[in-house]
Amino acid sequence: MKKVIRLTAIIAALAVMMIPAVKSNAAEPGLIEEDGKLHYYNENSELVTDKCVLELTVDDKKTYFKIDSEGTVTEWEGAQALAAKQLVKLKAVPEDAKDTKAVTKCLKKAFKWSAKLKFININKSIKKDDKALDYYGKYGFTKSKGDCNVQAATFTLMAQVLGYDARFVRGYVPQALKNGKPSKFGAHSWVTIKSGKKTYVYDPNFERTHKAGWKFKYGAKKHYRYFSKKKKEIKK
Repeated sequence: MKKVIRLTAIIAALAVMMIPAVKSNAAEPGLIEEDGKLHYYNENSELVTDKCVLELTVDDKKTYFKIDSEGTVTEWEGAQALAAKQLVKLKAVPEDAKDTKAVTKCLKKAFKWSAKLKFININKSIKKDDKALDYYGKYGFTKSKGDCNVQAATFTLMAQVLGYDARFVRGYVPQALKNGKPSKFGAHSWVTIKSGKKTYVYDPNFERTHKAGWKFKYGAKKHYRYFSKKKKEIKK
């Protein structure tokens, strides 16, 4: 049975957006609660599904939601909310989250944005990867500048919002070789995205310097050799 949303923030959003509250079984436009779950109906009273980002006004503030294949609406929060906001700015939100071609096009827009960020070194030491992802992501989305950490973090977050199995990776790349082996390392951050059983590397910072950071495998020619935090080379 459908009922009026009781959440204060959502009620405010309905008022701002002039969306009528649901008082009957008719599916009216807007956010409504059904069987304890939040759903969204468009202007044609159709249930919206498979949406990476839905932008609504809540308490006079733009708020970002996602909608799964069953139509359940949940809110993006923290750094992912900033990623969703950036995707909207880039017009990189596909109409259908299951449209692979459209989603890939949006991913490329996100990658280019991260690669083109104004480069500055960030003197910040963060041990845990999840906290680093959050910090560098927020830094990049709010300041539109940063180093490889920021470039990788912002792209990771936007890829996750788009539905990809994306991971923020920190490690090393060789800065000098001796007899074919690394003799000096430089700290570096990049992104991996799993597709089936395959893992691909996306390096926004390498794209900035070499124009070849989009989707390649570890060990690819004319790319960095990537090493883990323990300085062991990653080959696949």
